[in-house]
Amino acid sequence: MSGEFQLLDAFKDKDVVCDFPLCRVLMENKEFPWILLIPRRSNIRQMNQLCGEDRLQLMEEITVASNLMEKLFPTDILNVAAIGNKTPQLHIHIISRKMDDSLWPEVVWGRQMQKLSDASRNDRLGKIQAAFAEASAAFSYPKN
Repeated sequence: MSGEFQLLDAFKDKDVVCDFPLCRVLMENKEFPWILLIPRRSNIRQMNQLCGEDRLQLMEEITVASNLMEKLFPTDILNVAAIGNKTPQLHIHIISRKMDDSLWPEVVWGRQMQKLSDASRNDRLGKIQAAFAEASAAFSYPKN
């Protein structure tokens, strides 16, 4: 785990929501409310490569983020996944899904989706940033 944490180029076009103690939280500009949690650790592709303390913190941050997404958006089910087949940096997707969304009941992976208008993207980003900033301040895990 040597070297300084850097986001891969695949994440550079995502909007930064905030930094939790372990993860950088990004927002996807897609039709579904969708965030990514990326542990700020170098050369990590899978959860089992994190130290024990970081794995526990990651689960806490996934739980906090999931609860916030359910609170902020109408959600029938959250899709929470760490796939990484195409992007070799550990990242966890959290997507709020509704049974009447455009892809239901199919998975979102590899599907064409509408991007939000600039106004909708800015509105969603502001809403997520406000809620996540408040939650981030409550964490007691040491920040790196």
